[in-house]
Amino acid sequence: MKVHVETTMGRIAAEAGGRLACGNQDTPVNTITTDSRQLGDNNCFIPIIGQLHDGHVFVESLVKNGECVGFFTRCESDVSLADDAGVAAVLCDDTLAAYGRLAASRRNAYNPVVIGVTGTNGKTTTKECLAAMLQSRFTCLKNEKNYNNEIGVPYTLLHLQPDHEYAVIELGMNHAGEIGRLSVIAKPDCAIITSIGEGHVEFLGSTENVAAAKAEVFDGMPVDGTLLLNADTLHSEMIAARAADRGIRVVTFGLDKGADVYPDSYSLKEDSCSIVFRSIGLSLPLFGLHNVYNLIAAAAAAEWAGVSAIDMAAGIKNFQPVDMRSRIIHAGCTIIDDTYNSNPLSSRYGLMSIRMVFPGSRKIAVFSDMKELGEHSVKMHKEVGGETFKNDFDILCVWGEDAPYIAQGAIQAGMAPENALVFETKQLLIEYLRKTCSGNDVVLVKGSRSMKMEEVVNQLVH
Repeated sequence: MKVHVETTMGRIAAEAGGRLACGNQDTPVNTITTDSRQLGDNNCFIPIIGQLHDGHVFVESLVKNGECVGFFTRCESDVSLADDAGVAAVLCDDTLAAYGRLAASRRNAYNPVVIGVTGTNGKTTTKECLAAMLQSRFTCLKNEKNYNNEIGVPYTLLHLQPDHEYAVIELGMNHAGEIGRLSVIAKPDCAIITSIGEGHVEFLGSTENVAAAKAEVFDGMPVDGTLLLNADTLHSEMIAARAADRGIRVVTFGLDKGADVYPDSYSLKEDSCSIVFRSIGLSLPLFGLHNVYNLIAAAAAAEWAGVSAIDMAAGIKNFQPVDMRSRIIHAGCTIIDDTYNSNPLSSRYGLMSIRMVFPGSRKIAVFSDMKELGEHSVKMHKEVGGETFKNDFDILCVWGEDAPYIAQGAIQAGMAPENALVFETKQLLIEYLRKTCSGNDVVLVKGSRSMKMEEVVNQLVH
C-alpha cells in the first residue's frame, strides 16, 4: 500500500513521534509504503507487525538492495544496519501507531471536514453513496474499497491534498479499542453509525458491547460534533446517551417519522432501491431494504454538509456498486449475490427484502457459515434458519461447519425437513442448485468471506 508524498525523513520522523536515529533529516521521501512488494522512488518503508507476518523481517533485504532511503523500526539492532548502508532509520515504540500519527498529522495539516462511517453493516455502501453525493459540490476523499482498519485508514488519510474539502472515512473493527484509535487519527467532525448487529460478538461478547465499541467513534470527535444514528437499530438509546455525555449532537435517521431525518417515501425493486427525500427522488442500483437505510443515512449526512437534495440526485448518478454486495444476476434464475460477508443482521435483511420484492417467486436460500459469533454461533445460526421459514422461503440449502444449525432452525420453525438440505461439500451444493433452479426462482447466496460463496454464484452463472 504505497502513498506518493513530497517530504523528508526528518519531517516524517517528527510527525510520527519517532526519533531519527541515523541518517540525514533532509533526505527526500517521495513514497511511503507498508508493503515491501510495493516500493517507489525515494521510498520510506514502515514495517507493520500483523497477525501472520512481521514487516521488520524485510528491512535488511530492502536496505542491502538499496530499495529504500529510510525506514521505521522498533528494533535498535536495525540502526547499525541503516548506518552501514547510509540510509535513515526512525526508531519508534510501535510502528503501526507511528503510521497512524503520521496520517493524523496530515489530517490536521489540511483540515478537511471529516465524516466517519461505522456500523455492523452498510459501512462501505453508505461511504460510497455519501462520497458520490458530496462530490456534486465538493472535492472529496474516500477510502478505496473497504480499507477501513488501522492500516487502511492511515493509508487513506495520507492521500489527503490541500484541495480536499471533505473526507469520508470508513472505520472498521474486530475488537474493542480499534474504533477509538481510528477516531483519534481521523478526528471526525460528523459520524454515522449505520447499524448495530451481531457481527464480531465472538470477540466482544454481546451486541451491547458491539454498540459500545462503535460508540468509540466519539473518542476523536469535537465537543460540537454531530452523530447521525440509525433510529431503528439495536441499542440506539444507549449510543445516543453516550454521545450526549460527550456533548455531541445526535440526529437520528430512519424510514418513518420516528426519526429526525426520514424519507417522504421509499420503494424496493428487483434492481434498485429508492427514496423520495425533500421531494426529490434518490435511487441506488442495489437490492434490499438495508440499502434504503444506507441511502437515507448518506442523504442525512449530505444534508448536514449543506448539499441540496437536487445536488444529491446529481451526485448519486456516479455511484458505483461494490462487488458481491446485493448484486442481482439473471442466469436462468434470479441470483442475489450477497457473498461478500454474512452475519445475522445482514441475513435477516436479505431474507426480508426478497419476501417483499418477490412475493410470487419460489425462493431458495443458499447459506454457509457466519463467522466471529463465538459461543453464540449455534443459537444465531438457528435463528437465521427460523427467519428463512418466516420469510416464506421454499427451500434452504446449507454447507459448512456451523451451517447445519441453520437447517435445524428452519425445521424447528416449521419448514418441511425435505426442504432444508445440508450438503457435505460446496460442489454437491452447486450440483443440486444446477439441477433444481429454474426461471421463476430467486436464489439468495450468503456466507462469511472465508467461506467463498462467490464460487457458488460463479458456477451457477457459467
